[in-house]
Amino acid sequence: MTTYLGCLKPPDVQILLVSAWSDVIQRKFTITKALLFKADRSSFDRFRQQIYKLELEQKRLEEDAFVYNWLQQQLKLSPAYKKMLEIGACMEMKAKSHEMTESTDAEFTDISFEELLAQEKKDSFWQKNGKPRSCTG
Repeated sequence: MTTYLGCLKPPDVQILLVSAWSDVIQRKFTITKALLFKADRSSFDRFRQQIYKLELEQKRLEEDAFVYNWLQQQLKLSPAYKKMLEIGACMEMKAKSHEMTESTDAEFTDISFEELLAQEKKDSFWQKNGKPRSCTG
């Protein structure tokens, strides 16, 4: 190629070099444009698919929420639910009254068996004329 360029006049060499350089730039531009277009298109397609999936999921969730709310409303209107609420309220009242009786019994449960036995031995029921009774009598 250098021999060919040596034959040409300087303006012809410049035109040839500019033309070759233009072809290289044109090829780079075409390849870069194709790569960018493909990348942008694939990204766009991927985003479009994700948006479509999210919209489908949102639609399914809205349908599920509608069914759930309808079932909950039907349950609250049913006699079985009302009866269950009555039973729950009754059980809560019983639990509260049981807690109150337990709180009064709590002072008796804090004593050990040995301490209780010692108190019972001191009780007058077990004493006969100031001396402890025997079980054999």
